[in-house]
Amino acid sequence: MLYKNLPKFDDNSYAHFITTNTYNNYPYFKDEESCQIIVGELQFYSRKYGFALIGYVIIPDHLHLLVWWDKEEKPNLSISKVMNSIKTMTAKRIKRRLFYNGDIKYMGRLTDVGQLTRRPFRLWQPGFYDFNIYSEEKFLEKLNYIHSNPVKAGLVSSPERCKWSSHKDYFGEEKVIRPKV
Repeated sequence: MLYKNLPKFDDNSYAHFITTNTYNNYPYFKDEESCQIIVGELQFYSRKYGFALIGYVIIPDHLHLLVWWDKEEKPNLSISKVMNSIKTMTAKRIKRRLFYNGDIKYMGRLTDVGQLTRRPFRLWQPGFYDFNIYSEEKFLEKLNYIHSNPVKAGLVSSPERCKWSSHKDYFGEEKVIRPKV
């Protein structure tokens, strides 16, 4: 069965459905290299902190995640720590790529790098939305929401056509991030 190894849902360990938006909803993630950076950081922090990255989707102006860890095994891990690490490092890496890689381009437009680097760069809106998933039914609802979000946003015609999604991990395409539940 596809979902036979769902996380435990009890008072101690919830899966988390997370949404975080780009600053002023700017479509930074229309850019493939920025999406690659995000996927790389998701994989890195999943290994470093030992949480399961169960689902994700990268939309041009936001990110949805579904993560879980056993709180008894990782009592000091918090969703704030996870999100702060991911958002901080992706912002640093994307800023470096946009401003300091020598091509004097910012989102495809030629510009004065000196002018851009003097202004603060904000990739993410402050904070994030976190929903604790308390049942298998809610888990499946949120996972399906993540995978159908690019279709609903008009970006692709079907979930399997979204390159920056965990949909392929559930339906047999090339694995990018394996759910570890």
